[in-house]
Amino acid sequence: MAQAQDDVLSHWSTLIENFQTSPLAFSQAVEEALARRQVPQTQNTRVDYREAGVLSANREYLHVTREKLVFDICGAPFGTGFFVSWWLAEERPHLNPLLKILVIFGMLGVTGAILSQLGSVLGLIVLALLVFGGLAVVNTMATNGDFNDNIVRALPILGPLYVWLFTPSTYYRIDTMQMFQKAVHNSVLEVIDTMTADKGIRALSESDRKPIMREFYAKGR
Repeated sequence: MAQAQDDVLSHWSTLIENFQTSPLAFSQAVEEALARRQVPQTQNTRVDYREAGVLSANREYLHVTREKLVFDICGAPFGTGFFVSWWLAEERPHLNPLLKILVIFGMLGVTGAILSQLGSVLGLIVLALLVFGGLAVVNTMATNGDFNDNIVRALPILGPLYVWLFTPSTYYRIDTMQMFQKAVHNSVLEVIDTMTADKGIRALSESDRKPIMREFYAKGR
């Protein structure tokens, strides 16, 4: 059972009056619209979120990811209308505090062993090369979609170093975050426009189309 994302960057929702379609048909249409845009490095899955507490019903969302950004898109009947919403969030790395302590002791042990065997100068050089090489491999695998680097980003010392070296906040990253949001949002709007036009329902107004932003520029990956 998935948990709702904590670090929400933006949100959008609308209620289309006097319109009905199946949630599955809506999600499939959004996936097709997004596929036509050929957004790189995206993955689509389906996740269930609870409507309320532990005993409440589940609601299926289309889960679209790119790097650390997560789109959860929902379309469902609501009375005589059809409700559509999406949430854009950034995955935050989490690591158990006990594991953090064990990692720190492990790092100290490895560092001590290398320095005792090779001496201070050579040992530091070898240690720096090992750390940089390991983090570079992690970044390459994460970029190719072969590895989720959340656990590395959550590590003490190594995590901040990894972000600083390989995933700093840049204009390009912020631009691509925004382009990803626009591509998904436009896909949702395209599906809504097509479905409502087929039923002769009034199109969404410009104000209805605008998402609510939350500190987007501060969230460069």
